[in-house]
Amino acid sequence: MSSVLLIADSDSQLLYCEALARDHAACGIRLTINLIPREGTPEAVKQRMHRLGTVQERSMGVLLQDADLGRYSGIGVFLTGSKIAAFRSAYIRSRQQHPDRDALLFCGFNGVVLERFEEAVTWRLGYDLICLNGPRDQVRFERMVGPTPYHGQATVITGLRRSLVTAPPAPSSRLRQLVFAEQVAMPARLEERERLVALLVGLARRFPDWRIVMKPRVARHEATFHDIGEHISDTLARVTPAFPPNLVLSYSPLPQLLRESRLFATLSSTAFFDALDHGCTPLLVGDFGLRSDLGTHFFGGSDLMVRLEDVQDLDALVDRQGNPDWLRWVGYDPSFSPASLFSAIQARAVGACAAPDPREPALGLQQRGYVVNSADLSSNQLRLNAEEAIATKDYLEAARLLEMAALQRPDHGNIQRRLAAVRARNRLWRRILLLVTPRFSL
Repeated sequence: MSSVLLIADSDSQLLYCEALARDHAACGIRLTINLIPREGTPEAVKQRMHRLGTVQERSMGVLLQDADLGRYSGIGVFLTGSKIAAFRSAYIRSRQQHPDRDALLFCGFNGVVLERFEEAVTWRLGYDLICLNGPRDQVRFERMVGPTPYHGQATVITGLRRSLVTAPPAPSSRLRQLVFAEQVAMPARLEERERLVALLVGLARRFPDWRIVMKPRVARHEATFHDIGEHISDTLARVTPAFPPNLVLSYSPLPQLLRESRLFATLSSTAFFDALDHGCTPLLVGDFGLRSDLGTHFFGGSDLMVRLEDVQDLDALVDRQGNPDWLRWVGYDPSFSPASLFSAIQARAVGACAAPDPREPALGLQQRGYVVNSADLSSNQLRLNAEEAIATKDYLEAARLLEMAALQRPDHGNIQRRLAAVRARNRLWRRILLLVTPRFSL
């Protein structure tokens, strides 16, 4: 079996790892998941990772120093943009000291890409494989990089079928229940979040024989990548101090709620596709229109958008079918699965594909006339590289890197202070300044 390492640092990234890892054993993959320690990550999500394989918690720095990192045939990196680029850069440089590190490096997107696709791609360029959701993202990717020196970037479609569900119960055997999954960042404006809650309250009052379940993104003591702001339970209490008895908040795992519910509603969550996997009819809340800032534009061709305030019969919505052409276009189709990724990893492991040259990244990112985020040019990456130069006492190189970072962030005091430290000519004074100025780390 091939050993694969998945690296993630937030609940949404971990859930994507869970989706990617489905049926990995049948594909001949032995899985290890590295959780980058992060305060507030829901314990329930962490526990779900233990069902997939070996779980370890290490920071990126500690992980890169692990002597056993060379035993993996593939390494998947699912972090925020700059950290994705930072890991690739550091791993490639580490091959100079660790020639056995020849894993296939891959990355992807934690669910549907609702905005800033082009920026997200530039953080990921240079990986051996970029996982895409479906033909829609493939076309967008090719249009973006086709006329550029990066047209050779390899990709693989892994799809949006996220759960292995066999024989889901028929709708008639489920509760007359609609579950709504909150998204912490959509809508962002408080008045629109209040309106959304009011729509669900109104639905509960119009259909007292149905149970309307609101699933908060996280509990009060938990954290996710986005700033939560006001917890949805507080919004509900303000909108209607005495809410209907058939309207409830539930912190049960979403898969459990989907298995027992007939309907699922969301603005633009990737959980839309989880609902399809579980045989629960998904609906898109269309009361706010098709808007890119809400992500609803992505679902425009699904045929599953409804206005909650206009719904006259919830039972009539059960078993409503989405547009099959649209579903395949975005990546929800049996022909798309992580098996394609695992096959590429195993081909590398048995030598069917050439191992990477330890002296060069798979794709040359430094191209004349082009600047991409992943080409070691982000301010964070420049600062990280400067710290590595300081560690080897190459102060001229550290100064050069910090000068570039200072040009990008002229108002950043710590960059200026670190730059002044490495520029100091007196060795003792330089050493003192390096000790008292903040050292940068991811």
